[in-house]
This record gives sequence, structure tokens and C-alpha cells, in this order.
Amino acid sequence: MLKLTNTFCEALICGEWRLIPVESILGEDGIIRRCPECHAAVKLMKEGKDGQRPHFDHDKKNPECSLGKSVGKQIKYEHVSVKVAVKDVEDSVKFENLLPHCMDRSEVINDGDACEDIIDVQTTLLSDSEKRQEINARVGQGKFRQEVIRVWGSETCALTLTPVKEMLIASHIKAWRNCENSAERLDGVNGILLCAHVAGLFDKHRITFKKVGREFRLKLADDLDKTLMAQLGINGGDALATGRMNKADFEKFGDYLTHHENIFNQLNDVNMA
Repeated sequence: MLKLTNTFCEALICGEWRLIPVESILGEDGIIRRCPECHAAVKLMKEGKDGQRPHFDHDKKNPECSLGKSVGKQIKYEHVSVKVAVKDVEDSVKFENLLPHCMDRSEVINDGDACEDIIDVQTTLLSDSEKRQEINARVGQGKFRQEVIRVWGSETCALTLTPVKEMLIASHIKAWRNCENSAERLDGVNGILLCAHVAGLFDKHRITFKKVGREFRLKLADDLDKTLMAQLGINGGDALATGRMNKADFEKFGDYLTHHENIFNQLNDVNMA
């Protein structure tokens, strides 16, 4: 599961603490907010003229809280738990309109790029349901994940064949932010179900897959420790399990992977000649 970041805080909505992107509640008055890790009170900080992004500062914080660093200044506070009165619970119902923007804990990520993408979605003119679909797609969940499973015909890692679904992430091949439209972002052919450690390398273009005949075989960046990679079940030359993919999806999948491989080659200074 992925870790909470300070792009999110907890807010009392309809009597329950829910995770909310910080930017979605700027300007609201009276809502109770707390740190998603230590549960201390937080205050929202608006975007600064110097380009500083919106964030939250702890009013009171636990020194051990990993989200404790404020932005732009050093503050030392002792932790004080947030107390919620009955009236606070009743008043929180007025923020029901924020429910479509709430995030499940399983969807919150520790990835600066992804946080930026989610913020971008929140500022679009898409409907709430469309925003939800795009956010889910960005974090490898929801409709996108189901479409990836359908295309591959299996809920196992396409490289290691690991069947433990809690370990699997639906990774975009053509990066979410580079997709031309929602159709590409939700396209199951534009995805591979991979174990988290493999998905991390793939998302950062540290590995890719090159078409060899009718197979797509793993390529590693030259500076990766091959012995360590092998211990993690990541071996250069291993083929993706594309056997259950239909012909049309297979061809389209190859186009997406060519895009990924080109970026891999550029980032890793591969000789294209």
C-alpha cells in the first residue's frame, strides 16, 4: 500500500474523517482538518506569490510525525490530539459536496508527479464522476485496473506471474500525464499489472520491454545491479505473459510499449543506431 503525503489531509465530513486533497478545500470555513498521520490539527496554506504550492502546516504536531516539516520555515510544536464536539459532527454535514473528491486510504500515494496530476484533474471541467475515474486511473485503481485485468486475462503480475493481488499495481505504459485524452488514460491496453517493485522501475523508465519476434522481453538500465535485480525476480530477457491477449489488443499494446521504450532509450542514453 502506498504512503500518505502532505498533499492530503483529513477532514470531518458527514461525521466521518475522510482524506481530502488539500487544494479542494481551500477557502472553506469551519471545516475541521487534521494530519492524516498523527491526527494533530492542521491549517491550510494557500499558494504563495513566490510559486509555493498549497500545503498544510501543523498547528500542533508530534515530533515523530513523518509529515511534520512545514514548508518554508521551521516550527516546533508538541502533539495535541484533536477533540471533536457533537456540534462539529453536525456542522460537518454541510461539506457533503466534497464527498466526490474524497480519497480512500488505499489510493493515496507518495509520488510527487502523481500528486501534481491529481491536482490537475481537480481543476478541470470534468464531472465529479469523470474526475473520480481519472484519479482512480492515475493510481492504478477502479475502471482502469479492471480494464487492464480484462485485457491481460489474468490478475497476476505480467512479468513474475505473482498472483497476490495486494502486491499488484496497474501501471500506465504511456504515462498518465502524457495521454492525449481520458480514453487513453482509461485504456486497459495502455496498462500492465505488475508487482509494486517492478512497477516502480517501469514507471520511472528504469526498465522497459522490447519486442522480439512475438514476445516482449525485459530490458534493464545499464546501471542497475543485475545480481540484485535477479534476487528480486527481475531478469533481463524475461518475457511478458501476453498469451491471453487478443490480436487487436496485442498490436495496440506494442504501439504503447514502443512509446515507453523510446523514453527509456533517451533517459538511459541507449545507442539508437
